[in-house]
Amino acid sequence: MANALKSIRIKTIIISTLLVTLWCVLVGRLFYIQVINSKKYQELCNNQSKLRQVILAHRGVLYDRSGKALSVDLISYSIAAHPYLIRDKAQLARNLALDLGEKQKKYLTLLNSDKTFIWLEREVAHERFQNYEKYEKTPGLVIDKKVKRYYPLGEITGQLLGFTNIDNKGVCGLECGFEGLLSGTPGWITVQKDGWGRLHQRPDLPSKSAIDGHDIVLTIDQEYQTILYEELLNAYTKTKAEKAMGIVIDPNDGSILAMVNIPSFNSNNPSDYTISAQRNGVVSDIFEPGSIFKVVTATAALENKVLQPNRKIDCNPGYIQVGNRIIRDHDKYSILTFAEVIKNSSNVGTIKAAQMTGKDQIFNYARKFGFGAKTDIQFPGEEKGILHPFNKWTDLVLAQVAIGQGIAVTALQTSMAFAAIANGGLLLKPQIVKTIKTKDNLEIFNSQPVYIRRVASAETMTQLRELLRLTVASGTGMRADINGLAIAGKTGTAQKVVDGTYSQKDYMASFVGFFPANNPKLLCVIVIDNPKGDRHTGGGVSAPVVREVFKRIVNQSDDLFFDDQAPLPTPPANYAYEAQPAVATVPASNSPDQNLHPRLSTLMITNQMPELCGKTLRQAVGILHGIGIDNIEIEGAGVVVSQKPAPYTPVNPREKCTLQLKPIRTPLE
Repeated sequence: MANALKSIRIKTIIISTLLVTLWCVLVGRLFYIQVINSKKYQELCNNQSKLRQVILAHRGVLYDRSGKALSVDLISYSIAAHPYLIRDKAQLARNLALDLGEKQKKYLTLLNSDKTFIWLEREVAHERFQNYEKYEKTPGLVIDKKVKRYYPLGEITGQLLGFTNIDNKGVCGLECGFEGLLSGTPGWITVQKDGWGRLHQRPDLPSKSAIDGHDIVLTIDQEYQTILYEELLNAYTKTKAEKAMGIVIDPNDGSILAMVNIPSFNSNNPSDYTISAQRNGVVSDIFEPGSIFKVVTATAALENKVLQPNRKIDCNPGYIQVGNRIIRDHDKYSILTFAEVIKNSSNVGTIKAAQMTGKDQIFNYARKFGFGAKTDIQFPGEEKGILHPFNKWTDLVLAQVAIGQGIAVTALQTSMAFAAIANGGLLLKPQIVKTIKTKDNLEIFNSQPVYIRRVASAETMTQLRELLRLTVASGTGMRADINGLAIAGKTGTAQKVVDGTYSQKDYMASFVGFFPANNPKLLCVIVIDNPKGDRHTGGGVSAPVVREVFKRIVNQSDDLFFDDQAPLPTPPANYAYEAQPAVATVPASNSPDQNLHPRLSTLMITNQMPELCGKTLRQAVGILHGIGIDNIEIEGAGVVVSQKPAPYTPVNPREKCTLQLKPIRTPLE
């Protein structure tokens, strides 16, 4: 008996000791968790029960100058549910049926499913589900809000507006250029999840309100944009050209009213097109201007009193030799006045005028007109063109530049240069933004004309406008003339560079026109790349496009502002719009002069690496594909900070191009 009691006592002591030890360990552990290391476990608890939900900012809208939306956000909702968390399934099914116009049985069947997660609706338009807010706090119901950018004009504004990606971030065009203003700043709220997985929003938890993006009113006119697109597309189709581009501006304040590239692409379906199709050639494609550049020589000669419009120039025998090269006229002229030289686009007469004016003045006025420098437009991917340094100018370079060879320009540069002629001599900065407003309609920016410099006196520009009026009335630009409208302008036809030499069958046809000639209000530049058919000159294929654009604008605009002044007199008709471009021929002998005075030209346009630094990856790849380089190695992310081969070095399509990118934050971010 004693042994039995002793055994019980020992067991009791052992069990009691174990219980006390276990209790002490438990108390110690609780003390450690709740007192000593409480912060750690509090954070773990919060991480499991508190979630941060992002509140997307509303992206700003792009409007045309009259307030018509050029881009809109389409909002859709996808509705899902965790059936086991929904208390009153019948009531929820009834409410959804009423709001979405469906049958209650459809939703009730889905909610009674034994699945843990089911979709009730996918991609419901905002118009069908405007009462979505009342469902946001329903336990077990999940509402996924998606925003997709939509462009009402589609291809008409393709390269101009660009598009946004799946995250609603701008990829190219104005959507990319103004990303910092349009995107806004996302906000967030903290929600708490209970043991059943239900989310509860509490006002005492941290939160941050979203800041919506700004709305931007562009200077673009939707009607003008449509007209320019339709007429340019018509010319592109008829001439079977490689591409075409055009721009319409107000020459008095630099406002861009329309900007079009053909072929275009539909911003609503960008994946259907190549990356190179996204390029806005008006600001990023450079080309030899040909005869439209003769206005530089004309301005320099008139401003410096070297020539007057009635001064006679001997253009015999229809060609001129400069160094070891011969440059011909499209037709044999004898004695022409300087006005007739411009009207008939005589190469010989223009070169002689440039020689009388001097290399320094021609170079100076080319720079004054803004060539060789960016216009600083608020648009990504602008190119500055090519204007060779003055210390490399020879007599041959002077002759070439005088007639628009050996220099490369953009259509945008050309429009602003001619705007200086149209407005009386002031070079303007192009404007594409009219106003910027917050979502509360608070105006934070209102554009004003930005004058860069005076190119020449008002008197000189008046004389030049008269000469350009003669060009349209009875010269090479007659196909742009409209009865009753005093249109002035200049034609240009430049040989393209093909396989490193000037082609005898591939051309860039251009025309710049403005009206009314005595007080211009609208200016249009049309460039058609390599038109095919009977006509391939600027006067033959580009001038008619300007005529049709102006005609349609006048017909649809009752408020177009014509002066009461009589139009400039119209000289006798003398069709010359079929004129061929200048052709440079090289003697067979290898003259020492050729080595002493090497020709500077823009053959390098297709044979040099472009400047890619500062461009996004998409922009850089598009440019490289455009010049035939497909072997591209990419290092990093962001914008291009270095490239190999270096800019302006010879291009070898088989060579690998390495791009190094780094992230960069802009002041707008």
